[in-house]
Amino acid sequence: MELKPIFSKSFLSTYSTDFTLSSVTDIRAIKIEISEWVKEIDSGKIQVAKEEEIKPRFINSFFGVILGFNYGNSTKWQLKYEKKSTIDGTKPDAALGYFFVNAMHDDVRVVIEIKNAKTDLDEKQNRPPQQTSVDQAFEYAPKMGGRCDWVIVSNIKEIRFYASSDRAKCQKFILKDLMDENKLKELLFLFHKDRFIKEKEKSSTDKLFELAREAPQKKQKPIHIIDKIYNSLKRFEGLSFVDPNYIARISPFNILDEHVWHYNERSLFTINSEIYDLLHEININNDEIAFSNALQAEITKLNVIEAKNKVEWIFVFLNHCLIKEIIAIKDYQLVAKRKKRNLGFSFRHHFKFVEGEEGITKNISLSNNITCDCLSCNYRTLNFNNLVSKLKIGLGNENYNNAEYAYGNYLVATNNYKTSFTIYKANEKNLKGREGKEIEYFLTKLNLRNLHNLFFYYPLADSQEILNDIKSIDLDKVIYDEIEFRVDKEVKNYLIDLKENVLIYHLQDEIEQIIFEIDNLNKLYKNGGKQQFGPDFPKNLFQLYFLLYVHINANYIVYDTFNRYKALTEKVFRGLISSAQTPDFGLKFFNEFILTEAILHIQPNNLNEILKKVDIIEVKEDCLLKLIEKLNNFTSSFFENNIFSNPYRNPLLVEQLSNYVFKFKLRAIFSNLFSVFSRLDISKEQFSNCEVSLLKFLEIEKEFLNVDLDKFSNFILFKGYLLLETNLIKILSIAIKGDEFESNKYKNLIKQVPQALAKFYPVYKIDNIQLIKAAISKCTSDDGKHTNYIHLVHLVDGCDNKCRQILLNEFEINLNEKFNSKFFEALILHSSYDYNSKNYFQLYTEQTNLNKGGRSIEYGTNKLTDLVFLNYIYVLYYREIDFNRTEFEVFKNLNEFELWLLNPIKFNYKNFDAKWLIDIHNSIIINRLKGNKNICEAIETELKKEFNSILAELKYKYFNLPSTKN
Repeated sequence: MELKPIFSKSFLSTYSTDFTLSSVTDIRAIKIEISEWVKEIDSGKIQVAKEEEIKPRFINSFFGVILGFNYGNSTKWQLKYEKKSTIDGTKPDAALGYFFVNAMHDDVRVVIEIKNAKTDLDEKQNRPPQQTSVDQAFEYAPKMGGRCDWVIVSNIKEIRFYASSDRAKCQKFILKDLMDENKLKELLFLFHKDRFIKEKEKSSTDKLFELAREAPQKKQKPIHIIDKIYNSLKRFEGLSFVDPNYIARISPFNILDEHVWHYNERSLFTINSEIYDLLHEININNDEIAFSNALQAEITKLNVIEAKNKVEWIFVFLNHCLIKEIIAIKDYQLVAKRKKRNLGFSFRHHFKFVEGEEGITKNISLSNNITCDCLSCNYRTLNFNNLVSKLKIGLGNENYNNAEYAYGNYLVATNNYKTSFTIYKANEKNLKGREGKEIEYFLTKLNLRNLHNLFFYYPLADSQEILNDIKSIDLDKVIYDEIEFRVDKEVKNYLIDLKENVLIYHLQDEIEQIIFEIDNLNKLYKNGGKQQFGPDFPKNLFQLYFLLYVHINANYIVYDTFNRYKALTEKVFRGLISSAQTPDFGLKFFNEFILTEAILHIQPNNLNEILKKVDIIEVKEDCLLKLIEKLNNFTSSFFENNIFSNPYRNPLLVEQLSNYVFKFKLRAIFSNLFSVFSRLDISKEQFSNCEVSLLKFLEIEKEFLNVDLDKFSNFILFKGYLLLETNLIKILSIAIKGDEFESNKYKNLIKQVPQALAKFYPVYKIDNIQLIKAAISKCTSDDGKHTNYIHLVHLVDGCDNKCRQILLNEFEINLNEKFNSKFFEALILHSSYDYNSKNYFQLYTEQTNLNKGGRSIEYGTNKLTDLVFLNYIYVLYYREIDFNRTEFEVFKNLNEFELWLLNPIKFNYKNFDAKWLIDIHNSIIINRLKGNKNICEAIETELKKEFNSILAELKYKYFNLPSTKN
C-alpha cells in the first residue's frame, strides 16, 4: 500500500512559494553532494557496499552536508552517531538534536535508522524479532527522553521522514529525484537544519505539521462571491488600512494570473463577472444595503451566513482603504472582442465600457458622516486638553493597553516615549502566539523597532536597557518564523512590504514625479506658454499624500515623527503652492487637511519660507471655519478658568509639557498656525471667536520662546485689524509684563503691536502711563547699571503726548549719560523723533566714523563698505536728511563708493561705477536717486559691455525718466 504524505503538494504550495534554493547556505555544494551519490547509485557501487562501510559516510554526507546539521563542533553539535537511548542503551544509527560533551544534557529530537541499498524498508528482517526497518526505527523514539518527535528511515536510495506519532504517513524522497530542483526545494524547505528543529521553540516544520493536521480533509463546497470577498479581506483584519492597489491585485478582485493596475482615484476596477453579478443585485440607499430577491435566493441556497452583515463589513473595510466605488465588468472577453483592434488595449488596466450593458459602476460609500473621536483625530483637531485627558484616563489601566493608546502616547511623547514603549511591550506579551492576532503582533513589533531613534530624548537610567531590547527585535524572524504559517501568503507579502516601507518609497517616487510636472507647468506659464489640456496634478498629488497619511495613521504606525514623512509633507505642500500659482490647471483652493498637515509637520522656518511666495492662501469657508476652531482648540488647551473666568494653567498639559519633544511640537504648531493665518482671507467677525482664548493663552503660557512668537507678531503686524484695538493693548500689556532685561521673548510683540495700532487704528493712542512706566522699568538690569530701550522706540508714535514725553525723557536721559549710536539710529528710524534734538546727530555721525571698518561686517558683493556705514546712509535717505550737513565733515578716508552715497549731488561722476548699484538696490535709497542723468548714462554704458538683470531693472524703473536732480 502506498504511503500517504504528511504534507500534500497542494498544502506545500501554499506555504513554500517564497522559499528559494538560493536562500540556502552553500546550495552549490549541496547539489554537488547529491550528484556524487546519484553517480554511485547509477554505477552500482552503493548496492555492493557493506552497510557498516557506507552508513557513516551517508549519515555525515546527507544529514551533515546536505541538510546542514553541525557535527564538527567540540562543545555543542546537532548530529550524533549511534546515540544510546536513556532507557535500555539501544542505539539508532544516528540522531539529530542538541548534543554536549556531558551526554546527560543531550536533547534528541530525531532518530535515524540507515540500511543498505538492498534493503526493502517495508519488509520484515530475517533476524529476530523479524520486524521491518520502519518498526525498528520507531522503537527508538520513545526511549530518547520525550522530545523525539521525528523518525527517519533510509536505505540510501530512499529517505523517509515520519512523525513519531503517526507511522501511517511519511514524507518520502528518492535520492535520484533530488536532482530535480522542485523535489530538492521540498526537502530543504521541510528538513534543512534551519527549519526542521529549534532548540527552545517550535520549528517551522513543527508549525507546518500542526497546520497539516488541522487542514480540512473534506471536499470544499462551492463558495459564494460574498464569502470569497469577505474571506479575502478578513485575512487583513488587524490592519485598518490596506493599500487599495494591493487589494486590486489579489483574488477575487483580480482573476488574472498577473499584476494589474486596477485602482485609480478611489475606484476599484475588476473583470470578475461574479462581482458584477453581485453588485447588480445590491442597492444602497441612505447607508442601508438591500438585496434583490434573486440574490436572496442564491444566499439561501448556498447557505451564506449573515450575508448582509458581511457585505456591510466589506464595504466599510474598502471605504477605509480609500475605495468608494467598484467598477465590475460583466464579460471581459466580449469587451475584448469589441476592442480587439484598439491599440494598447489590456485587461491589466482600466478600460472603457458601455455602462449597464458591459459593466456596472457601484458607489459603495457608507457612513460618511461619522465623527471620529480617536486619539489621532483629537491630535489633528489640536484639542490637546481632550487628548491629554483621554491619555491620563488610560494611564496604568491594562484595558487601555492597545495600539491606539500606544500611538496616542507616542504623538505627545508621554514620558519621553517610555509610556508607548511600555504599552507596546505589554501588547507584545499579550499578542504573541495568539491565533488571529498575528498582524497586530507584527505591528506591535514594528512600532517597537521604530521607537529606537526616538529614545534619544529619554534621560533615565534604564534607557540603555530599553535600547538593547529594541535592538534585539528581528522583524524577519517575526515574519518568517513566528507568524509565517499563521497568515496567508498575500498577508505575509503585505507585512514584508510594510517592514520594508515599500508603499512609502513607491509613493515618494510618484509624489516627486508629480511635483516635477507641476513645477514644469508653472515654468511654462511664467515663460509665456500655455497648456490646453492635461492631468489634474494637484488632485493626483493630494490623493497620493492622503494614501500615505492613511497608511501611517489608520494603522497607528510610528512613523510621522521621522524625517522622511516630514520631508514628503514639505515637498507636497511646496508642490501645491507652486500649483496654486499656475493658471488654468493649478490648485484653486487649499483644503483643511493639507493645511493641518503642513502646520503639524513642517518646520516653522521652512513653512514660512514656502509661504513667502504667496500673499493669500485660497480656502473655502468651511475650511476657514475649521482652522479657526483648531486655533481656538489649541489656545484653550493651555488654561482652565476659575469661578471669576480668570485663566490658570491647565495642570494636565503642564505635566505633559515636561517632555521636551511634546513642548517642541506645540511651539512649532503655534508658530505654523500664524504663518498660515497671516495668509488667510479672514474677517474680523470670524476671527473674533479666537480672541478671548488667545489672550488667555498669552497670559498664562511660559514655555514658548521668542522664535515661537515671531510669526504671531508678524500676524499682528499684517492682520492686526482682525483684533479689537483694546485687545491689541492687552497683548502689549502681556508682553510688557512678561518682558525682562536682555530677554528677547516679547521684544517683537512690543515692537509690532504699536506698529499695528498705528497702521490699523491710527486715531487710537496709548494713554496708560503706568503701562509705559512698566515698560521702561523692565528694560533696566537688576543692579540698575544697564538699560536697553531699543525695542521701546516703536511705542513713541503710538502714544498720546503724555506717554510719548515720558518715553522721550527717559531716552534722552539715557543718551545723555552714555550715547548709544544703535539706539539713536533705531529711534530716528522707527519714530518721528526730531533727529536735530541737542547734539545727538553729531554724536551719531562721530561714532559711525569711529566704528566704521574695524570689526564691522563688510557689505555687498563688491565689499566696498560695511554695515555700520551703510546703516548710517540708510538713515540719511530714509529721513531725507540734507546731503550738505556740516556733520559729514568728520568722515575721513572714505572711498569713492562711500563718498557717492554720502553726497550723490556733489559727487564727481567720472569716478562712478554702475556696478555699485548692484549692492545698494534698496528702494529707499534708489528713490532718492531717481532720474539722475549721470547714473542713467553709466548704467547704459555698463549694459552695453555686459548685461545685468538688476541694472536693467533699475534703469527701467528709476532712470528712464527725464533727469530731475543733478
